[in-house]
Amino acid sequence: MKKRGFLPIFFLSIFLILSTTLAREAIATYRLLEIRLWSAPDHTRVVIDLNGPPTYDIPASENPLTLVLNLQGIFLQKGKQEIPVKDPVMQKMMVHPKGKDQAEVTLFLVKPARWKVFSLKPYQDKPHRLVIDILRPDLEEKEKTERKVSEELKANKKRIIVLDPGHGGEDPGAIGPRGTKEKDVVLALARRLQKTLDESADVKAFLTRRGDYFVPLDERIKIAREYGANLLISLHTNGSPKRHTRGTSVYCLSLKGASDQATQLLAQKENASDLMGGISLTPEKKDLDSILLDLELTHNINESLHLGGLMLSELGRINQIQFIQPRQAGFAVLKAPNFPSILVETAYITHPVEERFLRKESFQADLIRAIFNAVKKFIPLLAVKEEASPAVRAGEKG
Repeated sequence: MKKRGFLPIFFLSIFLILSTTLAREAIATYRLLEIRLWSAPDHTRVVIDLNGPPTYDIPASENPLTLVLNLQGIFLQKGKQEIPVKDPVMQKMMVHPKGKDQAEVTLFLVKPARWKVFSLKPYQDKPHRLVIDILRPDLEEKEKTERKVSEELKANKKRIIVLDPGHGGEDPGAIGPRGTKEKDVVLALARRLQKTLDESADVKAFLTRRGDYFVPLDERIKIAREYGANLLISLHTNGSPKRHTRGTSVYCLSLKGASDQATQLLAQKENASDLMGGISLTPEKKDLDSILLDLELTHNINESLHLGGLMLSELGRINQIQFIQPRQAGFAVLKAPNFPSILVETAYITHPVEERFLRKESFQADLIRAIFNAVKKFIPLLAVKEEASPAVRAGEKG
């Protein structure tokens, strides 16, 4: 009888242990680690770091200037917080405990807005994240309207150069031994290069981002198209776990695979910006099957390679060149069929000497002068070759 009674008792014990474990997991409490905010001209992003996946609900709010989130299973290490913001979208943000293992996040808006909330799984050094994007439709429309100023400039024979400072906001890019962040260096470069280009009589420059905030890769292309870009230059600083790796390089789009494995890995790293910066949905796949679109992409890739060669010739005067010719791969930010585009890795921020160079205004000035000289040499060629582009010829036939 004792032997027959042993098994039921054994299984009952296992059942109780499992039940207790599952119950503990069900009521697991995670810590709110940090709150970060990024302000863009038309939206504000709030990022809440957690050491576990967030559970939340969004109750209806009668006040159009107040947005509320209820977080469950959350422990506030800092207790109640009031975070002043005062940007075009938000006035302030409050986080405070609400019952056991719960918290309420309240956002106080400047004007009615729409919002989007989504969670992100851990990626590289990023923990679980809850992202709140607050968007003001009126400011979005204002941004689009301001980009139309380029139409009048183009009518007056101005060439539109769009500069794309890589990374931004949640995505710092590569980081140097002294803590220098790629996103800061390339934004400073883009601003100075914009000023230099604007001083030229025949071109006008615009930026895809004007501050420290995240812009998805496909949105960068969209912004460039809204400006009516004749040319896109994406600015970056390279990074490598091997601190001795150094040099300047230029990259263009490829529809047939990468030039080499190193270039493929670089493209994968740059394309991962969306994962680091945070997007809620996978961007829609673009239709590249159209014969005309393929012809236009091929035409613009050839133009990009030409510009890339000019760029390397100029950049080689101020820094060691990693590759003597432009390399190619499937860089997402270069997949615009409307205009030539190149990606410039100005130097290796992870190399101690080149990081020091990148922090110097004199080296930045040399980079700007080299890029400017290459663009000036390319613009007259672009004007002639645009007339022979497949899109132009197709338009004439239509």
